[in-house]
Amino acid sequence: MKKIILPLALFLLVLAIFLPRFFIKIRIDCKTQFGACPPAISDRLTPLNGKTMFSAEREINKNLKSNFLVSGFTIQFKLPNILRVDLIIKKPVFALKNKSSETFALVDKDGYVLNVSGETSLPRVITDGSLPKEGERVNDKDFFALQLTDGVYKMYQIGSSTIEGDTLLVDLTGPIRVLFPLVGADRELLLGSLRLIYSNIQSGENKALYSQIDLRYRNPVLR
Repeated sequence: MKKIILPLALFLLVLAIFLPRFFIKIRIDCKTQFGACPPAISDRLTPLNGKTMFSAEREINKNLKSNFLVSGFTIQFKLPNILRVDLIIKKPVFALKNKSSETFALVDKDGYVLNVSGETSLPRVITDGSLPKEGERVNDKDFFALQLTDGVYKMYQIGSSTIEGDTLLVDLTGPIRVLFPLVGADRELLLGSLRLIYSNIQSGENKALYSQIDLRYRNPVLR
């Protein structure tokens, strides 16, 4: 008798765990680390309300794994019929703007455009090149310019720069114009050189002698 009861109990337990997934009609509750899910994601998940848990989970995984805004996510069932979706959304850290446009492409730490906005307080680079679309990566030169601008912003709270050809122009207090190379250069070396040279220029009688730091050469040029 015991030999029959044990397998039967296990079978019923498996049914109790997995069978509801095919019958319970769920309602999705989507949250991110910042609060409510953005429309670009919630608009895709809302149509899944009323579907079975099995079907909804499959579609949620499919949608979120291919969504460029999502860094990670978890799905958790809560009684009576709530499917809680917690997302980690990628965060923009730079902005790229075309000279003739009024909008900014907001870019994450890996160089991908997350969205487009009419305003931003992020460090920004002005370019005459075309902006990538959402989900696309900026080109290597623009990405290097964004990283340099972010470094300058962290040191001097100057958050705007302009690309001209293969050169990045940044205007610091002084006024001092800094010229960075955008090809074949090391970001940390350039920022370290700027910090050393600019601090020397800003001290004492040196302040009025120079108006430009050109870092495009092996030996920086002061003018």
